[in-house]
Amino acid sequence: MKKFLPIFLALLIGANTFANEVSVYIGGGLSTLMYDMKGSDKSNGFGGLFGLGYSYFFTPNWGVGSGLEIAFYNAKSEFKEYKQPPYMFVDFEGNEMEFRSTLNGYREKQSVMLLQIPLMLQYQRDYSCDKFPKLYALYAAAGTKVGIPLTGENKITANSIKNSGYRRFEDYEYTTQEFLGFGTFANQKAENKLPLQTAVLLSAEAGAKWKLKEKYQLYTGAYIDYGLNSVTKRRHHPGRAIEYNSQEKTFAIENLVDETAPLAIGLKVKLSFNAGPAVAEPEALDKALLEANARAAQEEATRLAAQEEATRLAAEREAARLASIQEGKAAHLQARIDSIQNQVLNDFHITQTKPNERQIPALDAIIALLKEHPELRFYINGHTCDQGDKETNRIVGYERAKAVKDYVISKGIDENRILGIGSKLYYEPLVPNTSEENRRKNRRVEFVIEKWLPPDGN
Repeated sequence: MKKFLPIFLALLIGANTFANEVSVYIGGGLSTLMYDMKGSDKSNGFGGLFGLGYSYFFTPNWGVGSGLEIAFYNAKSEFKEYKQPPYMFVDFEGNEMEFRSTLNGYREKQSVMLLQIPLMLQYQRDYSCDKFPKLYALYAAAGTKVGIPLTGENKITANSIKNSGYRRFEDYEYTTQEFLGFGTFANQKAENKLPLQTAVLLSAEAGAKWKLKEKYQLYTGAYIDYGLNSVTKRRHHPGRAIEYNSQEKTFAIENLVDETAPLAIGLKVKLSFNAGPAVAEPEALDKALLEANARAAQEEATRLAAQEEATRLAAEREAARLASIQEGKAAHLQARIDSIQNQVLNDFHITQTKPNERQIPALDAIIALLKEHPELRFYINGHTCDQGDKETNRIVGYERAKAVKDYVISKGIDENRILGIGSKLYYEPLVPNTSEENRRKNRRVEFVIEKWLPPDGN
């Protein structure tokens, strides 16, 4: 319990050993509104988004992100001829009439702008290859977005509108009385505000993450946002493009489009940088936390001193062991193992703990050698560079060794042949930790022969 107290306190005051990212991004592609207006020729529009984001990685691979973004959606629909369903009204004389209207060359163009708040779960996997040396990781994210409406406009044009009023008791249709709003009216236009409401969208994206500098990354990928509900409110009189005012003897052009849901599919580019761990001011901690922190610091200092002494003794034993196997078959086999593991097993990413696809062939070659010589007994040690604090490096080094041990056992090596696994931290570098290239060489896993048993087991 004591060894976990410093870690718990660090999390409590807001610090963590993994990167927090602040980002700015832009995207574009198909960005339209989904709706069904029967009989019309609908065209999807193009648009995009831009925004600011923040991601918190609670492990090297998993993180959550949010932010604010502005998104633009566009769509267009057209009728060559639209006959509006007739409806009854009371004219200025108090008589019932039936209003009829036919629109030719009718077009609507909808534009909606939303303030979107995403909440995404992100997974990333370290990936590097010789062909793309800057490629840092592959990533995928999924979650939801809340779209708060900012603006919504509908631009309407019609080549002609033909209105008429029909009196059933007279069995007569009034078609030319323009002073009543009846007749044929050419080249009509209108700009209406769309009645909007908050939308909820499902969102996903995937792509590649590129390393630019020490703290800067570039994301390139594709995204999709799918609206689960309508962003426009349902109209009181769906299907009615012309509203007639019998008292004022005028008419107004209204939106035919009714309920619409946003949809976006496009490409996205995001520039991010590591914000670093957040550290609370001492004044923000209460007295009990300060006392617990002091005790934890003292215990940590004692533990580190004991660990350094153990490391020193281990180094002395290692020197004696190496001297004892300078000659003989064990030294020869150790050299063969070193020649294999020094190729790629000394090229771990700073937070990588499991062997990647490039390192698996080297591990398989070492396993084949171990199977040829079942008399070998060995240790598996994980090493780190000098970046990060001691506790983090101890954990990372141990997890590297454990991951390799699990893989070796899964390939048929008897677990009893493994004398132990350990974390060497950064105490035994292959080369000085003076550059990123050297640090990559020092982040490694080593198989170390400890015992040579004759074939008869003695």
